[in-house]
Amino acid sequence: MNILLLVFFLSGACALAYQIIWIRLFGLIFGGTTLSMSVVIAVFMGGLAIGSHVIGKYAAKVSNRVRLYGILEIVLGIVAAVLFFGIKHLAKLIYVLPFNHGIHTISGIGVRFILSALLLLVPTMIMGGTLPVLLRALTDDKKKIIVNTSLLYAVNTLGAMSGAFVVGVILIRFIGVTGTNMLAAAVNVVMGAIALLVSGRFESTPDPVEKNVSVIHSGGDSRWLWYVVTLGITGFAGLTLEMVWMRMMLLVYNNTTYLYTIVISVYLLGIGLGGFLMRVAVPDRFRTERLFGILLGLTALAALAGFFAFPAITGKAMYSGNELYSTFMRLSVLTAVVFTLIGFVPVLLMGLSFPLGLGLYAREVVGLSQRVGFIYAVNTAGSLFGSLAAVFVLIPTIGITGTMVFCALLFSVPSAYFLATSLGAKKRITVLAASAAALVFFVSLSYSVGIPRSILSRRLMHSEYIEYLREGPSSTIWISSGAPFRKIWVDNLWVSSTSTEGTHALLAHYPLLFHDNPKDICGIAFGTGQTFGTCLLYPIDHITSVEIDAEIIKACKGRFTDENYGILEDPRNTVVIDDGRFFLQGTDQKFDVITAEPLQPYTRGTVNLYSYEFYVACRQALNPGGIVAQWLPVYNSGVDDSWSMIRTFAEAFDYVYLFLNGNDGILLGSQDPMQMDPERQVPGEAIEDMRRVNNGSLYALAANYICSRDDLLKMTADYPVITDDMPSLEFTAPISHWNEDVTAEVEIRKQFVSLTSDNAHIVKGDVNKDRLATYNTSRQLLNKAFYAERTGAVAEAQKLYEQALRGNPADLRARDSIFYFLKKYGLEDKLSMDLRKYFTKPSGE
Repeated sequence: MNILLLVFFLSGACALAYQIIWIRLFGLIFGGTTLSMSVVIAVFMGGLAIGSHVIGKYAAKVSNRVRLYGILEIVLGIVAAVLFFGIKHLAKLIYVLPFNHGIHTISGIGVRFILSALLLLVPTMIMGGTLPVLLRALTDDKKKIIVNTSLLYAVNTLGAMSGAFVVGVILIRFIGVTGTNMLAAAVNVVMGAIALLVSGRFESTPDPVEKNVSVIHSGGDSRWLWYVVTLGITGFAGLTLEMVWMRMMLLVYNNTTYLYTIVISVYLLGIGLGGFLMRVAVPDRFRTERLFGILLGLTALAALAGFFAFPAITGKAMYSGNELYSTFMRLSVLTAVVFTLIGFVPVLLMGLSFPLGLGLYAREVVGLSQRVGFIYAVNTAGSLFGSLAAVFVLIPTIGITGTMVFCALLFSVPSAYFLATSLGAKKRITVLAASAAALVFFVSLSYSVGIPRSILSRRLMHSEYIEYLREGPSSTIWISSGAPFRKIWVDNLWVSSTSTEGTHALLAHYPLLFHDNPKDICGIAFGTGQTFGTCLLYPIDHITSVEIDAEIIKACKGRFTDENYGILEDPRNTVVIDDGRFFLQGTDQKFDVITAEPLQPYTRGTVNLYSYEFYVACRQALNPGGIVAQWLPVYNSGVDDSWSMIRTFAEAFDYVYLFLNGNDGILLGSQDPMQMDPERQVPGEAIEDMRRVNNGSLYALAANYICSRDDLLKMTADYPVITDDMPSLEFTAPISHWNEDVTAEVEIRKQFVSLTSDNAHIVKGDVNKDRLATYNTSRQLLNKAFYAERTGAVAEAQKLYEQALRGNPADLRARDSIFYFLKKYGLEDKLSMDLRKYFTKPSGE
């Protein structure tokens, strides 16, 4: 039996590996929208449910169920290997379908569901069928049903936990998606072969044929129906709670692949340990309906208690001192501790209650695989509907708090039933009254803590307040107002603001000014709409604004009109709610300019917009002479990550320029030579906008130039290209962000300065060479001053800032830089006399 437990453990690990890989692959094909991913998850869990019921029923007719199990594992490994390449080639089909656009349309949802089902149905059915087959193979005494159910459930779940952790932390990062999938497939085949080798020890006779699983409901006993309903409800509530807990954690921690891995690993650990505890810590005489009811009730109370405690726990963890989370490892441990404190107890209780309820329902050995398959299918179907309802109905409608309370009530109803039917009249009234009082108490506490507003308010400065807050399907979108500027947030992440730092605007100015006659524009990632709105200042015909989250557009409508030049009301703009990469790969439109400003690369899933395949999709969607502009988040990335992002971009285009605007890099790429005419006639509104962001002339823009493609490729020769198969950035960016954020920002600026080369080849026309040289000098001095300041050489920094301003008093960035530098260090009275007349922001260049 021990060898089969090892096999079943590794089977669980492989199942989670496949789930992670398939969701990742389908995200690349269908787009990473919440709806697209939900379709895939629904198909996955639906296949588990169907397989559990169908294969469980078939297993009752088989004499050697271990042999059947071994065959299932081998077939799963083979199918998984073949399926991997089938999914990757699915893109060739979906992009030629007549309804390949519009995931939010009925036809779009339907085609994705059908294609997902065609590919995933067989392997997911096999996965779903393994538990009932192996349980029946190892159980020949009805007294062992609950014990064996608990053991197998625990072993498989702990295997799934191990798979989630190893895949999410190690395998995809180091051996890639293909390598991880092939390794899992090989493990399945080997484990299946082992099961076949030992199957001779487990010969038995087939069960007598049962007409239908419903025969156990005969005799007018409604308890069996209650078990079916309850295990369906617990599946629904369990997955819904997982969604709620993830949304709660996102209010405090950034949405990285490691956060997801930590939460799912702790969740599965609790489920698995609960199964073991049922086997080793609960005597047989206590494995009763009464205990089942108690566990369900305690699950409801524990979930509410953790919810109430969440603000206090995270306040202590995250706001009592930076030393607790100053490195990535400390932050990861802290994340695991916080989720353990709020969610581990209810998850452990669910791990105890599920095998108990399943065992009490199954009751007899004869027909065990059929009944287990049926009830496991019911539970899985409940999980399926719970995941969908949480995302699309519950959280958007009643919020995180309301959804948590609703889940507690779902656990409480069957708890009350099983307690009521297992207790005497006097005890029944007392226990139910006490339980109801406790439930009301914790529900009241849950509403009193004001999640998510109370958590998000911690991110505000004293002068700020929450102007807008909306709990959407995939995230909590909110806007903060007040000094120093307004910001739009996705959960815990500040994604855009109305500051005059300028990169938002320059991601429009640069490509439009380097293009001779831009008319059709595509923007990826709306934010506050400033980048896309800036495009309207030029004589363009049309812009397509692609945003993955519809809640972002709702939040911005009417709230950032001044900053984004009313783009949401402009007839030249069309908003498309979709994954930006999927849109470009599937559209037949061609664009003169594509500008992309995705989230920071450490956010989960965003690596798809920093990959080589994304840039190829951009390249293929360009008209001749078209230009792609991409944000390079220098200040949020490690040195290696920055160079890896740059190399990936440079490999995709024949002509590439790197510009540096303060702490942000901007990459321009094209298949044709790019030049800008500094004497070009630019609309007055565009010039005013350039002044607003401290680049009030085309000469100033040209002076931000660092170097071109050849130099970038030489510099990055030893850095990896980011691809779909090797998405290294998603794993390294969170680590480098927390471990070396400030030092990396300083070091990369130093390396950029050392790479800075002549920019004469990027300009054309009647160029004022003296003016160009003057701006080049002032910007180089500003970069050197930044490095000196950040390395503690304050006096040297002041000297360099003064040289930049003295050499080019018209440079708005030089004026602003010295202004804030002197204020920061209290050196206003130390400014040279000849520069004091410039110690205010100028109105123009």
